[in-house]
Amino acid sequence: MWEFEIIGELKDKDYILFIQENMAETVSKVGGIMATLSDGSNLYLSIGAKKDVVPELKAKLRLVLCDVFCEKMKYNYLKNNIDLMDYKEEYLSTFLKVCTYFDRATERQIVLHLLDLNGNRLNLRSYLYFKMQGLLKKWQELCELTNQNSLTILKKENFIELLRFLLNSIDSKCQSVILELKDKCLLYHDIKSNFDVITSIDVNDCYDILSKLIDLNPYLIKIHSNDLNNEVITLLCSVFEDKVQLG
Repeated sequence: MWEFEIIGELKDKDYILFIQENMAETVSKVGGIMATLSDGSNLYLSIGAKKDVVPELKAKLRLVLCDVFCEKMKYNYLKNNIDLMDYKEEYLSTFLKVCTYFDRATERQIVLHLLDLNGNRLNLRSYLYFKMQGLLKKWQELCELTNQNSLTILKKENFIELLRFLLNSIDSKCQSVILELKDKCLLYHDIKSNFDVITSIDVNDCYDILSKLIDLNPYLIKIHSNDLNNEVITLLCSVFEDKVQLG
């Protein structure tokens, strides 16, 4: 019997739940079991299975942990260390999202190289701060560069230009997206899961829509709207330029 334990602090509950949710299908398929436990200070996620299915479980777990380190933990690190004085909330949220995904492919390779699942437990924060110091240094340099240039970044024209630059270094999660402003939803085919996805949007929140599209960074954005002078369309065209198709 193979057993593996993932440890997170209570404030890391979202990380543990994310791992549990994303491992559930694979664990069930191979006849394994999962359980969570708290001792008041930490959360423990235990995974158990027969030894002959361990390679499949480890392969999936590596990818899920990679998402935790490179997206969820990186986002929170940037949020805690970037200080944009007098920022607009919508600017900061969008900026943090694009910075999180910046150089995503390279950072995922770094994490996958450093991840070692040959033991029987992994503490998320300890692993990040002691095993991945090079990655933390990279994130800290990004925070310092941002803080030193905060006044420049907050100018809308510079902000849009910076987003366009950063998007060039973000890998795409889908080929194309249909943005239905009338029906208030996004439609796309997720490459990773191989599923068609429909997600609701707030048509009055331009930067929330922008953040969702930055996450996907599609090659083509088809916008269906009766109002082609819509503020959302104007913003998306300024950021994604010739990737936007109106219809």
